[in-house]
Amino acid sequence: MDMKKENSQSSGSVAKCLDEIFEAWRSCDSAYLQLVRQWGISLNTVWGLEYLVKHPEGVEPAVLADDTHMLRQTITVVLNDLEERGYLFRDSHKTDRRRKVIRLTPEGQVFAQTVLSAISNAEQEAAATLTEEEQQRLLDYSRRFSQEFARRVNDITLRKS
Repeated sequence: MDMKKENSQSSGSVAKCLDEIFEAWRSCDSAYLQLVRQWGISLNTVWGLEYLVKHPEGVEPAVLADDTHMLRQTITVVLNDLEERGYLFRDSHKTDRRRKVIRLTPEGQVFAQTVLSAISNAEQEAAATLTEEEQQRLLDYSRRFSQEFARRVNDITLRKS
């Protein structure tokens, strides 16, 4: 078999594999969306709640956006919704009145725990269907793919700069 034909077949099988992986990811995203719809929230809201629970001391919106890899405009929409529901409040920064610090209200903490517990339970039950070795392989492969994909995206964006 010549090299061109071998690369073509390899490329075709990689593309087919990626199609199946991405379909599995979309299916997983769909399941997450189905779960969070009962509270009328988005996945972005879930990520925001998760971060705020881990930072009860409060956080500035820009830090929240950066650390969760979301656009600042997206964070603004998430925070406005949570504030309207009474789940968070914006407090003045201790040293700079122009800046705000976001904290969950007691009701927001209960809401976040309800949402995050439901998601965590479903994730843990799903993961428990895999052996420990399978869980570790899934983690290893996911990390490796993510790192390699990020590296290649970085290479592409640096070439365009």
